[in-house]
Amino acid sequence: MPKLRFKENERKKKTKHSGRRHREKYYEPPRLYEEETGWAPPSSASKYDQDQAWRERLFEAMMDDEGQDPFYTQYTQPTPRMSDEEHRQYIVDGMYRRKHADEIAEEERRKAERAKRKAEKERVRQEQERNDRLYRQLLEQTTDKTRFIDRWKRLEHLEIVHKKDIPWPISGKSFSLEAVRQFLIDPSASEADNKKKVRKEQARYHPDKFVTRYMRRFQGSDRERERVMAHINEISGFLNELWSQM
Repeated sequence: MPKLRFKENERKKKTKHSGRRHREKYYEPPRLYEEETGWAPPSSASKYDQDQAWRERLFEAMMDDEGQDPFYTQYTQPTPRMSDEEHRQYIVDGMYRRKHADEIAEEERRKAERAKRKAEKERVRQEQERNDRLYRQLLEQTTDKTRFIDRWKRLEHLEIVHKKDIPWPISGKSFSLEAVRQFLIDPSASEADNKKKVRKEQARYHPDKFVTRYMRRFQGSDRERERVMAHINEISGFLNELWSQM
């Protein structure tokens, strides 16, 4: 039987290449041009720059058309964060203010007048409250001074003196220099009259004189006596300080 040369040749071919290592080839796309140094493919940044440049040119053109209208120039250039809808609304608002500039100015003037009237009304209300408060304080001081005079007259004739019988020249219930000042000093009176009042109370509340004239008739606990004498010393010190300031 004759030999098949085809198969024999194929077997020889396999034997011939069986010792060689099989190499794989990778596909490389053809290059149309050589890449230049520093070149980078287009990115989203270039698109953003183009949009920003377009918006700037549009805004400048609109400003030229508007002629620097005072109601329109208050709008600044739209920020890059604006969406398309926000930018459209921005343009619409600017055009509306330009077309209705007189109406907007009149409305702003009316708002300013209303705010001014409201502020004036509030000022009058606060002034009225202040006057009412001063009037009530004046009535209270008048009542306190009348009671103060009556209690001193009564103290002169008491055979037994209690803590509640001793009058104090203070406005309110706190023992302080300001309380003594408010009680004795009359802003409408002359300086000489105010000095006479202070000098009179200095003689009344002198610790030695007060002890000699009134504390001998005092009836109460040792604690009450100590508190009365502490208040006497405080009032005497406040009167001396008030006198030095006059």
